[in-house]
Amino acid sequence: MHVRVATVVLVTFAAGLALAVTEDAPSYTRAVEPLFLAACGDCHGADSPKKGLDLSQGKGHAALVDRPSQEVDLPLVKAGDPAGSYLWHKLTHTQTEGKGMPRGMFSASKLPQEQLDLIERWIAAGAQP
Repeated sequence: MHVRVATVVLVTFAAGLALAVTEDAPSYTRAVEPLFLAACGDCHGADSPKKGLDLSQGKGHAALVDRPSQEVDLPLVKAGDPAGSYLWHKLTHTQTEGKGMPRGMFSASKLPQEQLDLIERWIAAGAQP
């Protein structure tokens, strides 16, 4: 009897924890896409996206997640692994090949830390659409 009650309590707790993690995980469409449209859309928009990376509305998630980089042997976004994601290295300016992003006319500048934190959480939580 005590084992059954303990099992029910444990399963209920685990389900609640999983739900809480899912609710806290940012989605690409609601949280990340607006950042990319604003910061990256000029170069990676629909008209002529640089390096073929189209981040225009509705296309960015498919263009990023589990897609190979053209510059290094890493996926652009490896769901669950920011350090294994080339995009993360580009945004934090820790890449060994290519240039940091986003780029301005003469140089690259980092996104604000709160935006980087959001993107890191999105990737770490599984890069959900």
